Amino acid sequence: MNDSRFPLSWQKDSRRLVEECLRREAGAAVSIPGDQIHLVETGILDSMAAVSFLRAVETASGVSDLGSGLNGRSASLGEVLAAMENSASDISSGDDASFDQKTSRSLAQVVLTGSSAVLGSRVLASEEVDRSFGMPVGKMRNRAGIESVAYAADGENEVTLGARAAEEALGKSSCAPQQLDWIIATGETHHDYPSLSAQMHSRLLVRENCGALDVGGACLGLLNALAVAQSLIASGRAQTVAVVTADVHSRTLTPARVAGEFGGLFGDGASAFILQHAVGNASESYLFGDFLFGCVGQYAAAIQVSDAKDGALEVEFDGEALSRAAITRMEKVLAAVELRSGIPRNAVGGFATHQPNPRLVALLAKQCGVSPDAFPPIAKSYGNLGSSTCGAALHATLQADSKRPREQRKPIFLAALGPGLLFGGGWLTPCA
Repeated sequence: MNDSRFPLSWQKDSRRLVEECLRREAGAAVSIPGDQIHLVETGILDSMAAVSFLRAVETASGVSDLGSGLNGRSASLGEVLAAMENSASDISSGDDASFDQKTSRSLAQVVLTGSSAVLGSRVLASEEVDRSFGMPVGKMRNRAGIESVAYAADGENEVTLGARAAEEALGKSSCAPQQLDWIIATGETHHDYPSLSAQMHSRLLVRENCGALDVGGACLGLLNALAVAQSLIASGRAQTVAVVTADVHSRTLTPARVAGEFGGLFGDGASAFILQHAVGNASESYLFGDFLFGCVGQYAAAIQVSDAKDGALEVEFDGEALSRAAITRMEKVLAAVELRSGIPRNAVGGFATHQPNPRLVALLAKQCGVSPDAFPPIAKSYGNLGSSTCGAALHATLQADSKRPREQRKPIFLAALGPGLLFGGGWLTPCA
């Protein structure tokens, strides 16, 4: 192999590079397996360690998005080496070179003036969740890093949780419900009619000419909704918009319908944010920057959920492929946000991102070269909240930043993924 697209160190000995990365992850004493030995099935690495191994290979070799070349293939040294060769063109192709150029132009000033996040009232230790879903006790804690999961109690649902979050956010922004021009709602689990936004409209007792809109995107839903709200305000079609997320997975992803860790990862919660046109004294507010979005279709099959005839859910869940995709794409999104905003990542006060599980968050922090403490531990304590994960993380970041003196408050980066593989990012800066 002698290709100028490859880093010189890799041309000399790509196998040595891969083996060194494996030893770094599995331990120096590990015996290097044969090329066809599956690293996860044989117990050499667990699924999260396999993701860390592949990211280390990417970093050391300079290959971009190595994981996409392994979709549907076994995690073995031979396949990794083959994927490296197939992915080499990515180094020079510049597939993300115009990423920041595709983002929108700066919009009129739109500020976030209030936020809230609420969680299901029943918080169960992850060991109880393991037992419910027929998993070995300790799997969620040891494999995913989830210590407890928040579940909705009797009487709680997407509407009640979302309304509570919205009322709290309105109170913090000193905004009356009658001032709202739009309610934009998003969630993974509300499939009833009227829609979630319509029910929020009734619950909050807003005026009739306040619009109600639902947007999709699953775990990316919050960023989609914020971008729509920003555009409505910047275009002059609205002055004040409420964005609400709400997810109650515990009544959809039940042990009777979904077996194993997929169902056990998810918790219940909601979040809400008030966006307004920047007028008057906005010193306690945060100014929205641009948003950027895209879709990586080669990962579309990594997670698919559909209804089965017997009432169960048919789930296609390639955890390893999804984990590889999440780390690779989230890192690229945050790099694009850094480039577009001109804000160095080490100057950011917090990262409000989607959190598939805490181990992946820790790996993302490592790959980005920032402290894990900059990522609020939402999934660790409450599970994956779907579209509300990013919302809960953003609210927690805002709460932490509010404790600092005004002149010491810092920007916030946003990033999330959705099935497809949809992705998006953005940023906020504290108003002077």
